[in-house]
Amino acid sequence: MEKIGIIGFGNMGEAFAAGLRARLPEKKLVVVEKLPTRAGVARDRYKVLDCTGDWVQFFSHADVVILAVKPQDADSLLREISSYSQGKRFISIMAGKQLSFLQTHLHTPYLSRFMPNLAAMHGKAAIGVSFPEGSSTPSPEMESFRAECLQIAEAVGKPIQIPERLMPMMTGLSGSGIAFVFQFIHAMALGAVKTGFGYPAALETTLQVMEGAVEVLRKTGESPSAWITRVTSPAGTTIEGLQVLEENAFTATVMGAVEAASRRAKELEGV
Repeated sequence: MEKIGIIGFGNMGEAFAAGLRARLPEKKLVVVEKLPTRAGVARDRYKVLDCTGDWVQFFSHADVVILAVKPQDADSLLREISSYSQGKRFISIMAGKQLSFLQTHLHTPYLSRFMPNLAAMHGKAAIGVSFPEGSSTPSPEMESFRAECLQIAEAVGKPIQIPERLMPMMTGLSGSGIAFVFQFIHAMALGAVKTGFGYPAALETTLQVMEGAVEVLRKTGESPSAWITRVTSPAGTTIEGLQVLEENAFTATVMGAVEAASRRAKELEGV
């Protein structure tokens, strides 16, 4: 894999370009982007080869193609590129578009589906990665393609390989879940404001608390519940706060939010 093509240069297309430039600088990038301003960003900031309007040139350069257009544009795009796609290698980050849909239009076995989240722009996304399921042993070519996909995913975060049936759940947990984390951080900061902090100091403190908690869990490998028990002293401050959270169904509410987002993702996939 020497050249990577990106079709669509919105937030996610740019996130992949930034990650690939930072972590795989030896790879050459080519792009197709219909908005001139976004194509200009791709050329000027990331030094990509702009092949907009010339599919022959694009597919002659791209060894692996990342489909980063909006889901509502998928049908027209796939019709447009179907005559160039046979045997090519594709990664789709189009939400709600299953691998079977891609196979119907693209006429190639080399397909992968990613579900990143917004943190991809900083190389910190949790990325669900799926491949077509089959009973036969993958060929060396397919194994090579899978390795390439995981390498690309690692450029923007941490790949988590899952069966495609779990992709809607990954959407609820990662794609939408990052917004739930933002909401929790904001709520924590507001709580500190109510007790007397200014919002900037409250937010900075909350971010440090979040980073510290994540580091403790990563370094120790222990469960969150184990650490909650250690932090919670008898008749202390933490148990008072935890009681308020549970009186307001905190755990059940967060579980319900992930479930609701996952359910909606399944609806959008038509499953």
